Amino acid sequence: MSFRYLLNRMTPQAGNTDPASCTFVFDYKLEAAERLGVTPCTTERQCYDALAGRLVVFYPRPMFPPVPGENYEGADARALRWFCQFVLAVSRGGAGRKVLMIDELRRFIPSRSDLIPLEIDQLFREGRIENIELVLSTQYPRDFAKTIREEVTEWICFNINEPDNLDAVRPYFPSVDVAATLPRGEFVAYNRESGAQMRGKLF
Repeated sequence: MSFRYLLNRMTPQAGNTDPASCTFVFDYKLEAAERLGVTPCTTERQCYDALAGRLVVFYPRPMFPPVPGENYEGADARALRWFCQFVLAVSRGGAGRKVLMIDELRRFIPSRSDLIPLEIDQLFREGRIENIELVLSTQYPRDFAKTIREEVTEWICFNINEPDNLDAVRPYFPSVDVAATLPRGEFVAYNRESGAQMRGKLF
């Protein structure tokens, strides 16, 4: 779902007359580079050079290897803080809408914690001003910090069965229980700002 959305968001078409001026992906699993068919950036210089092509897919592990006593998850968390700073810095004053995709953000913030790292919190607070659209994906919305869930403007839910996950989303999407009845491949979307709701099928 996320990669198809990114491709649609980047491509001028009848349903997208305002394509993203630049798309950023934090690709710690190398999944996005493969799915999008691009060579990932592994250095700061490559990230800057990729801006010309309007797509920056950052694979962090060559630039941010674990330090002694640190695992890859800790190193990836440091890399994400740097990448959030990079995205915000290059977006300031730049024309057009930008898109930043982070898969499983919960991996980089202590479970159910509201202590969001400064760099990520700054991106949340200033991103809208700089026209940065943040796309987050997870199988466990209950593990997103409450302060993150409160900032989500549009929920797109595939089948959700676990009561804890439904409870985590319900304050922001009151009729989310419909997601428990969705067949495989179908989704329900809810826009908190307009109140609009729609259903669709991905496969």
